[in-house]
Amino acid sequence: MLRCAPLFALVVGCGSHAPAAGDAATNGSATSDGAGRDAHSRAQPLFEHAAELCKLLSARNTSDPTANAVQFHANVLGADLGIPVATADRLYLLFGDTIGFAGIWGGGQSHPDAVGYGLDTPDAIAVDPSLLCSRLGIITLAPGASIGPTVDARVQADFAGAVMIAPQGEQLATYIHNPAGAGAQRFANLPGDFEVPSGAFAANGSIYVFYTTVVSQTDVTMKASYLARWTTPSAAAIPAYQILYPIDERFDGAGALGGDFINISAQVEGDYVYLFGTGAYRASAVHLARKRLSALDTPGGFERFDAATATWSATGGAPIITPAGYGETSVRYYANLDRWVLLGEELLPGSNRIVARFADRPEGPWSAGMIVNDMADPQFLAASCCTPDDNCQGTQFLDCDRTGFYGSYLLPAAHDDGTTFELAYTLSSFAPYNVALFTATFFQP
Repeated sequence: MLRCAPLFALVVGCGSHAPAAGDAATNGSATSDGAGRDAHSRAQPLFEHAAELCKLLSARNTSDPTANAVQFHANVLGADLGIPVATADRLYLLFGDTIGFAGIWGGGQSHPDAVGYGLDTPDAIAVDPSLLCSRLGIITLAPGASIGPTVDARVQADFAGAVMIAPQGEQLATYIHNPAGAGAQRFANLPGDFEVPSGAFAANGSIYVFYTTVVSQTDVTMKASYLARWTTPSAAAIPAYQILYPIDERFDGAGALGGDFINISAQVEGDYVYLFGTGAYRASAVHLARKRLSALDTPGGFERFDAATATWSATGGAPIITPAGYGETSVRYYANLDRWVLLGEELLPGSNRIVARFADRPEGPWSAGMIVNDMADPQFLAASCCTPDDNCQGTQFLDCDRTGFYGSYLLPAAHDDGTTFELAYTLSSFAPYNVALFTATFFQP
């Protein structure tokens, strides 16, 4: 997503949203969140430190390749998000709005979404996430169908934008309001700016992707969501997603899930897929819903959890995490830790930070937010900020005069040595437009 704006805007929210105050994020606090429910019966992990492993797409600036050389291998200048989802044999990264390096998808256009993949197995990446620093591929078009090689001899092929297929008897325009392209040259089957993946999971041999829908080509406020299925995931073919059905919307107050599930992170556990949703963009509490996997491909059938009464029903309920400062989130259940983890950007008055929360089950209670990255932390700023954004040396990742981080997405595996555990995650910057790979280390009491 081609996100806004300078740091002074990000500390109060992107655009006009001003998040309400909530519980204070802490380093290691075990205070619970969940509308008065009982606290955890076991001690919560204590945050130790976060570290940048590498920048995935570009180094000093967007024209300066990393070892992945996506500018030349896939004609990618910049992208964001990088939502990880693993099948049995491949780890994919679902990127947001992607800009071309030579001859394609430049300025003034609405941009499609690229899909990356690890060249190593998910098991190998689980042991060593830094493999993605030099062994990340991007799904591309056939060279004969690519424009980039005719513009710049260093470019091998163009990245392939994710394609949507409408449900039978329906129009793509119902779901894609800002198609990729510009002017009369729009591609109706390619979701464009801010119409991006927000969460994904693998089940039954397919990848299921939750996508956002904006108001229009001139108003890119995220107002709706839908579920699509990538039936046969492959790094060798254009990603083609079959739209299954709408999930929720905020256009008229009649959303099927109350308008609380526009950005959605999803996790499969047992017979259910659990949906962790937010409504108003970066100004929302976190809500919980679920659906049986056996009924996943058919519309409806969602239950919502009410944290105030600890009950499931077809109607709405109190959120599981109450501070109204969330947009994108990432939730994982790590079996080796026997913990649920939520990682997300929390925008509250005067702050912009990535926080981690822990729970024993999806319903919670969830711990207070533990600050992992903080735009107000002098150490983070010293290590990560560059000015201007065409000279980001070393671990410098973003021009802090123009932007703040966003879009933290957990990789599927956690490394646990018995005393500490380490979570790997992606983190995005708008200036320069890039995705970095980080780790956060926690001590387990």
